[in-house]
Amino acid sequence: MDILFLNWKDLNNPEVGGAEIIAFEFAKRLASEGHTITLFSRSFEDALEKEIIDSVHVVRRGNRFSVYFEAFLYYRSLSHKPDVVIDMINTLCWQTPLYVPREKRLAYVNQLAKEVLFFEFPWPLSWIAYFLERYEYLPYKDTRFICYSKSTKEDLQSFGIPSKNISTFPLGLDHKRYIPGKKKSSFPLFIFVARLVKMKRADLCIKAMKQVVKKYNNAKLVIIGSGQDEKRLRSIVETYELTNHVTFLTKDTFYFKKDHKDKKVTLMQEAWAHILPSVKEGWGMVVTEAAACGTPSIVSDVTGLRDSVQKNKSGIILSKNPTETELADSMVRLIENKQLRDKLTKQSIEWANTYDWDTSYKEFKKVVLNTHTK
Repeated sequence: MDILFLNWKDLNNPEVGGAEIIAFEFAKRLASEGHTITLFSRSFEDALEKEIIDSVHVVRRGNRFSVYFEAFLYYRSLSHKPDVVIDMINTLCWQTPLYVPREKRLAYVNQLAKEVLFFEFPWPLSWIAYFLERYEYLPYKDTRFICYSKSTKEDLQSFGIPSKNISTFPLGLDHKRYIPGKKKSSFPLFIFVARLVKMKRADLCIKAMKQVVKKYNNAKLVIIGSGQDEKRLRSIVETYELTNHVTFLTKDTFYFKKDHKDKKVTLMQEAWAHILPSVKEGWGMVVTEAAACGTPSIVSDVTGLRDSVQKNKSGIILSKNPTETELADSMVRLIENKQLRDKLTKQSIEWANTYDWDTSYKEFKKVVLNTHTK
């Protein structure tokens, strides 16, 4: 089969995140089985227009906005049209129903934007985008959808997509890389792992630490990731006088291969808890990665995270919009209750063991092949 992925970022984009990693995992597996795979995405500074990565043909054109029209032009330019076009939606839709036949398209949704828009766009643009988002999906009413969380499916249904058109599949996990460590840190260690953007709410973690260290002065928080919000976050650390308690790790966070510099995994193994109070997630891949390392997560009660964390089993689920005090109280609770920490650690590992890439890929491929045969 000839399969075209439309994704806003590819694996080598400096702003790559979990959603792109998941997409590439499937793309390279399809390529390894003999399918012709092309991944079309936006360009970035010093990027090649064409590149082959693990047998996946990557084509880059346009910027974060023009890439959507460039995708249309690219599709029209192909003398041999792909058997399946996978429209990977992340905030903006590619509008493939306007130019790809119904029987050849599949919409893959990581997450809807909704509340994220209020954190990532200025007023009044955020309100305009929030109001208009549901209208992006009007052409998609007869399109088949696939997503990896129940709550994302519910979001799609709220936009008028029929339940019968939406398939779900489980996410995978690299159990060779993400494994329990030999021992936890000797001091209370918390980690935040994500792109440094406002909607991830790393600032809330920093502010919560101010309250935590008042009780436990040896507590530490490591923020792992990079992004446009880093400068602001570092400023908050200085303002709150937490330079001895909050550190940043913005390099050596490898995604696929095990490496001696793989500090991300080492910290996941040593941490007492992983914190991710995002506004919204498609799933929160780092949550199951941390769980496989024996580290429970403290998360907000939002789309994706309420699916990737088993409440009071593999982690703690806060309110939808937690305050810094609510988050700090949960962190202190874990510090003071070793029995709870041990229980969550054990159950996190058990929860993570139910996920693997082979099962995930099998379910994903089934939907793709069914799209081609219909």
